[in-house]
Amino acid sequence: MGSLLAHAQGGHFKIKGTMAGWKGKDSMYLSYFENGKLMLDSTIATDGHFAFAGTVIQPVKAGVSARTRMDMKTRTLDHRTFFLDNSTLTIRGTDSLGAATISGSPVARDNDLLEQGLAPLFKRLGELKMKAVSSTKEFREGPEFKALEKEYYALIDSIQSTRTVFIKAHPKSFVSLAAVESLAGTPVKYEKAGPLFESLSPELRNTPLGKELQEKLALAKRVGMGAVLPVFESSDTAGNKLKLEDVVKKGKVTLVDFWASWCGPCRKENPNVVKAFTAFHDKGFNIISVSLDKSAELWKKAIIKDGMPWYHVSELKYWDDPIAKMYGIAGIPDNFLLDENGKVVGRGLRGEALYKKIETMVN
Repeated sequence: MGSLLAHAQGGHFKIKGTMAGWKGKDSMYLSYFENGKLMLDSTIATDGHFAFAGTVIQPVKAGVSARTRMDMKTRTLDHRTFFLDNSTLTIRGTDSLGAATISGSPVARDNDLLEQGLAPLFKRLGELKMKAVSSTKEFREGPEFKALEKEYYALIDSIQSTRTVFIKAHPKSFVSLAAVESLAGTPVKYEKAGPLFESLSPELRNTPLGKELQEKLALAKRVGMGAVLPVFESSDTAGNKLKLEDVVKKGKVTLVDFWASWCGPCRKENPNVVKAFTAFHDKGFNIISVSLDKSAELWKKAIIKDGMPWYHVSELKYWDDPIAKMYGIAGIPDNFLLDENGKVVGRGLRGEALYKKIETMVN
């Protein structure tokens, strides 16, 4: 921890680059995020020689690119990503930054080690995505596409397994902390990431990223599977206060649905929610929708237009809605499915998956 604090308070990084095959002058850019802000720096590479210097609060994922060099086949910039910390890094290559080696930093070394294991998996994943995008409707309905779909999800599992193995083998590496954050996902999955986070060294858990992730995991645990969802009170369309527990106690199953009139995917999903409500309301299924709208007029018009005859609340504060913040809502549509005791039995269910889950519970 003392070493990390020393870096944060007085350390600095140096990047020294040598691209042996470059001649003339090239515009170089360094970019990374710090405290949610994009940090940019630029310099000129002369005959392949360039340098950057600065300070970071903690190790961060960064990228260096040559804006004057481009792969004409893919129309992509020559670019190299790496982990940047307050140490001296050396980038060496011939013609391509993407193929260059980086040395001098244990964090950059660990990141390269993990990336080497992930690279073939991501490459195949990209190939499958391209094939899916370019396939016909007939192909997507056939057995070959089903096999590709099965391979796709197997690759996702392999990527997660590769990260998990790395984390367990490197509990003191900052790259492991970043890998836990990646595994946690959005919304944060405590069941998957929580135990891995606790396996990391105390020094890592006390870094700025570690503390931020710890808060997210604690929130995810409070609203995770099997937890009693924290209660809330908000204003309905008439301005009257409505409590979550008042809705839960009226039935067997309750859906707490997060949406907004301006959210295209939400409006597309609404007919599926209406279908479920129509089928199961008489059997004890209720819905309370929390809107992230800013305009009361647009909110109410959307309710009527989409035919949503259930409970609705909103403070009309957009992403500052207190309920959305309390539950860690990072994107919509999102939802929590609750049993008769207010315990979470599902999250983020849509379409047929939502319908089938409710059907099982009410029957």
